Amino acid sequence: MYDDYKYGLSTIPDQEFEKYSIICDRKRFRYTTYANVPFVDDFHGRFYQDGETLHAANNLNYPTISIPYYKVEYSFNLWGSTYIHTFDALFNPTIVIGKKELSPKMRRNIKIKKSSMLVHVLRFEPPDEKMLALNLPNQVIIFDVKKMARVFDV
Repeated sequence: MYDDYKYGLSTIPDQEFEKYSIICDRKRFRYTTYANVPFVDDFHGRFYQDGETLHAANNLNYPTISIPYYKVEYSFNLWGSTYIHTFDALFNPTIVIGKKELSPKMRRNIKIKKSSMLVHVLRFEPPDEKMLALNLPNQVIIFDVKKMARVFDV
């Protein structure tokens, strides 16, 4: 598992960003992202206030909140050559409203004296196993320059 600030809320595609639209907002891709509501990032143990900058457009390489991911790498041999296929699988966000105990570290920037409050909670769950699988075909068809087809078993 990696959490190295490679993926932030401003740099993910719009269809992925829609999963976070309950707690944050941005004008479009690679623009500054702001919190809509106060929420707790359960994975990183941090509290974000309404209007707080989550990912600044002028600092896209270092988001305030990062999305954890798995780096998946497959290598396979085909006729004596090794081929490598790598991709990243982002953790899935789950946003719920719940009563959350706020640690003194979380409460240092807010003026609430209570140790617990009803707040949005962002949790990250690992991606489904099906998303990590690479399904290769049982046979490979090669078309050569003479437009002849040959079938080989792998």
